[in-house]
Amino acid sequence: MRRIRTVFLAVSVTVVLLFAGLTLAGHRVHDDLFRAMGNLAEVVHLVRSDYVDPLDTEALSQSLDAGILESVDPWAAVLPEDLAKNPDELVLSPPPYGLVFGLRLGSAAVRSTLAGSPAASAGLEPGEVIEQVEGVYTRGRPLWHLRRELLEREGRSEPVHLTVVDRSVDARREVVLEATPWHPLMPAVETREGVRVIKLSNLAAGAADALRPLLAGSEPVVLDLRDVVWGQDDEAVRVADLFAGSGTLGEWRGSRAGERSFPASPGIAGSAHTVAIIDRGTEGPGEILAAALARAKVDLVGSRTAGHAPHMSVVSDGAVRLWIPVADWLGADGEAITHHGVEPSQPVASAGTDTGDAALERALELVRTAHDQAA
Repeated sequence: MRRIRTVFLAVSVTVVLLFAGLTLAGHRVHDDLFRAMGNLAEVVHLVRSDYVDPLDTEALSQSLDAGILESVDPWAAVLPEDLAKNPDELVLSPPPYGLVFGLRLGSAAVRSTLAGSPAASAGLEPGEVIEQVEGVYTRGRPLWHLRRELLEREGRSEPVHLTVVDRSVDARREVVLEATPWHPLMPAVETREGVRVIKLSNLAAGAADALRPLLAGSEPVVLDLRDVVWGQDDEAVRVADLFAGSGTLGEWRGSRAGERSFPASPGIAGSAHTVAIIDRGTEGPGEILAAALARAKVDLVGSRTAGHAPHMSVVSDGAVRLWIPVADWLGADGEAITHHGVEPSQPVASAGTDTGDAALERALELVRTAHDQAA
C-alpha cells in the first residue's frame, strides 16, 4: 500500500512540475490541463501536509522522466544540478559505445548505431528492444539515465552486457559492447561512374570541415543522409551552408522561445549538381540538413524522414530544471519537422537488400541527367 501511495504521489507532483515547465518553455497547454494542474496541486499540498513518509526526490525525478516527460519527447529530462549546468553531455558528446537509444514498448531500444562503433560491431539493429543493461531492466528508466551509465562505463573502459529482444524472431540474446577505442566516422566518399557518392553517418563537430574538400571539383554529388540520427544541430546548418550559397539554411520557432533563422554564407557553395537521399532513418540533425537542402532546391530522393527535430533547452523554476523542446525546427514549407518529417521530392519506395538500392540508383540517374544537361 505504501508503494502505491508513493507512486501516486510521484505522479501527482511530477505532472504539476511538468506543466509548470511547459508553461515556462512557451508550449501551448489547453485550459482543461490547467484545471487538472490545479487539482493535482491541491493533492500534492494535502499529501505533503499529512503523508507519513518524507518525499523521495530521486524517485519523483525518475517518475517524471519516465512517466510523463518522455511522452513529451524521448530525450526530455528532469536534470540534476550538475547536468543542468552542462546539458551538452546529453547532445554534444558521442553516444557511448556508439549506441543511440530510442523507446519501444516502454523500454529502451536501439534507435541507431554509429558506423565503426562497438554497438555497430556487436550487430545491434534499429528497433531491437534493450530489455536489460547489466542485468537491470530498462523499462521505466529514463533514456538519459541509461546514456549516462554507459558513458561512465565507457570512461572506465568497461564492457557492457545487454539483453536484447531480436526484432525479427522475438527471441532474447546476450550482447556485449566492448570498450574499444572509437570515434564518429567522418564523411566517406566513393566514385560511381563519375558521380561522387558521399555517405554521412553522423553530424558530429567537424563534419562540415571534413566534407568541404570532398566537394571540390565539378563532378556531381549524391549525398546519402540515410541513418543520420546523431550529431549537432549547428553542424547540420554548417554542412548545409556548403550547398546553399544564398537564402535561409534553417529556422526554428517557439511560442515563448521566439524564433531564429540561419542565413547562408554567400560564395561558398560546393558542387553545382547535388542530390540527397533520405528515409525513415533520417532524424534530428539529419532532418535539419535535409530541410536546408530542400530550401536550396536540391532534389531529395527516398521516403519521408522520421519527423523528430525539436530545438531543446534547459528551463527552470526554482529547484526544478527540465531539458525539454522549446521550439521546432521548420521544414522548407514552414511547417514543423517534428510529427511531419521532410518529404522527398522524388519518392522511391524502400526495397529489400536483395533487390538493390533503388533510391541510390534514382539519385544517380537524376544527378547525371542534370550534369549532362548543363554540360
